[in-house]
Amino acid sequence: MYFSNREKQILKLLVEYTEGITPQELQTQLQISKRTLYREISSIEKSLKPLEIQIVKPRGKGYQLVGEAKKIADIKQVIQKDKQMPIDNVHRQSALASNLLLADEEQTIEGLAIDFDVSPSTIHNDLQLVEESLKDYSLTLERRKARGIIITGGEYERRQILGNTIYSGVSEYEFFHYLSSLTATMTEAMTTNFFLRLITPQAFYIAKTVILDKRNKLFLEVTDNQIQQVITILALSIDRVKTNHLLNNSFNKSQISAEIYALAEQIMTNVTEHGVVMPEEEYLFFARQLEGVNYKKPQNIFLESFDVALSYQVREVIRIVSEEMQIDFRVDDVLYYDLLTHLSAAFKRMNNLVQLANNPLLDKIVVQYEALTQAIQSALSNQFPDEQFSTNELAYIVIHFAASLERHPTKKAISTLVLCSSGIGTAKILESRLRKYIPEIDHIQIIKISQMSHVDYKKFDLILSTIFLPDFTLPYKLISPLLLDDEVQRLKQEIADKRFESKSAEPVIVAKESEGSFDYVYDLMKVGNDLLTQFDIKSIQTDKTLEATIQQIMEGLEGVIVEDALKVSERVLRRHQTAPIGIPGTNLALFHSSNPYVKAPYFSIFDLTSPIPVLGMDKRPMALSRVLLMLAPEPMTPVEEKLLGLISASIIESDLNMEIYQNETKEVIYELISSLFVNEIREAEEEK
Repeated sequence: MYFSNREKQILKLLVEYTEGITPQELQTQLQISKRTLYREISSIEKSLKPLEIQIVKPRGKGYQLVGEAKKIADIKQVIQKDKQMPIDNVHRQSALASNLLLADEEQTIEGLAIDFDVSPSTIHNDLQLVEESLKDYSLTLERRKARGIIITGGEYERRQILGNTIYSGVSEYEFFHYLSSLTATMTEAMTTNFFLRLITPQAFYIAKTVILDKRNKLFLEVTDNQIQQVITILALSIDRVKTNHLLNNSFNKSQISAEIYALAEQIMTNVTEHGVVMPEEEYLFFARQLEGVNYKKPQNIFLESFDVALSYQVREVIRIVSEEMQIDFRVDDVLYYDLLTHLSAAFKRMNNLVQLANNPLLDKIVVQYEALTQAIQSALSNQFPDEQFSTNELAYIVIHFAASLERHPTKKAISTLVLCSSGIGTAKILESRLRKYIPEIDHIQIIKISQMSHVDYKKFDLILSTIFLPDFTLPYKLISPLLLDDEVQRLKQEIADKRFESKSAEPVIVAKESEGSFDYVYDLMKVGNDLLTQFDIKSIQTDKTLEATIQQIMEGLEGVIVEDALKVSERVLRRHQTAPIGIPGTNLALFHSSNPYVKAPYFSIFDLTSPIPVLGMDKRPMALSRVLLMLAPEPMTPVEEKLLGLISASIIESDLNMEIYQNETKEVIYELISSLFVNEIREAEEEK
């Protein structure tokens, strides 16, 4: 049973005043308003109901506790013994800000001092810091004479700060453990965590249900901390709508991608099924939050949403870091695609969300990889001079590079489950270090805390966890997410001392379907051969405009590669108008499109007789004299997408490659593309 400090104060007075205490006396002693008193009394009554203790108020008298003497004595003992753990200054200030952001009426210094079990002077000092931090978000802390303190300002800003404060105040394990205990009918929050109690159990239950619903497969690849953030902001929004705290911002729907808005719409429809009608402004607000989530979506140059400019910038970041560290990160395609996905979501997070307090684990990563961090900071400043990366965001980017450093798969013999709460990036480092330093391990599966209830633990020889699991009954080893040297030695010793019967014969993670099959290898060879056969470098007369020149190129392909030159030209040019596609520092631009009017995958180069001025991906003017044209049917097969992706990625993979594509002959470029295809076919054959 949980009572807040203020509820304990009220109960203490009710126990002491056996003849009753009037509302006026309670208000005076606690320095609270009549409305607040009624709310606190109502909350206490719900908590006391299972004990068959009531709070009564006979006409003309004060409040009294009524029930068995022994049970009232037990309550007295509870409120005397149940001392809340003191919270540190930062969390207290966050809790204080949360209280004021949720309050509809003025709060007094004395009442807040009771709530947080500190002196009024401490509250005064805390309020000065809270007031300063609110200024950045157009919120004001008003001190109203003879009435108290209240925060005024927009609901959008209020909700953003609240959502992030609540999220920051709860560990992932505690959060998902609490969610797993919720039911549709629960009305009392069965937790002592201050921040979890700021949102009703019903709102959390609805948010958990619709986000983790089996229909929302898009969230399967999302890290625990981002799922926690999404559930928290949705639950908060549900509570705010139910209490008539509505958004007054008019968001621009056109700035949100159609895919993300459709997801927000689906989730809000599911919320409505639980009896909460969400206004359209809530759809837009929630969609903005979803845009900051890293969904691990496949990066395909032919997708309309694919950011070609960002793709180039990510390649440049990797190149700069490679040169600084004297390590060629450019050969790691996993790093490139992971970093591209991460940064695409990160820029939306940085625009939409209040920056959170730094995570000590992430701070540790930055220190451990100091030289790498400095190289990454330099590269990010070079490519994104207008963006400010927080320490947390920088650390997540460092994790991607560190995971690339540690990536070294080997053959082992023990099946291991790792419970990890720090997100997919840290999990990758941990997995790589386990494989590298403990070669006895055969199969490793890393799961998120939210997935614990769905795991068959009998399949694993060894269970490791990066956090303490208070209610977990099976034997496990607590390790650091960075797997320190002494932990490696302890694990090696335990494996040496204990004979494991390997359970890895039936791995949980299944390899990608069909990639090693004969049909897949055959398709690679056939599509690769067709692309190489069609490949050519042709000279073409530059027309009056770029549009006319591209149209001329398409007309030359009509009947062979394309069915309708006009329709394919329109799609190619629309893509060019959406975002610059010129490659900085070269005379190249990659024009590309997938289209129902394209008969087969195609890649060729066209040299213009005179250059055309265009914008590069860096938004600077450049002279285009060599057009790289890549076309694909719609839809594409996985093999077609794979091979065309290899070509597009190779163009800016290295300075040497850019030089080859810019200046070399058909024969040299043919050999480059051919080598890409041969390597892919060889890898596929090895998987058979």
